[in-house]
Amino acid sequence: MSEIKNSMSDESIVNELGHRLRQARLERNITQQQMAEEIGISRSRYLRLEEGNGKLETLVAALRVLGKLPSLDAFLPDEPYSPMEALKNAGQVRQRARPYNTDQQSTDQGDLDW
Repeated sequence: MSEIKNSMSDESIVNELGHRLRQARLERNITQQQMAEEIGISRSRYLRLEEGNGKLETLVAALRVLGKLPSLDAFLPDEPYSPMEALKNAGQVRQRARPYNTDQQSTDQGDLDW
């Protein structure tokens, strides 16, 4: 297995994830058919997952069968909300993101020198 790096393409990363899923399945000595039955999908659909072409929902189900579901916390940890940011926003939790330069962009558009 290779290390996942920023320099890899998205396609290379999903292929690596499929390869790792396959290795985890083989370590548990589970066939593709058994995995598919446990998840409730066809074998061909499971095969596509190992090839890096599956749905996220199917990946989560496969990780559950393999006992690897806790790995998702390491994969994408819960980001705690900053207490300082909460104070700035008067206790309101952010639900949207916006660009930082919204004021500068609107003034730049109005200052045409021609």
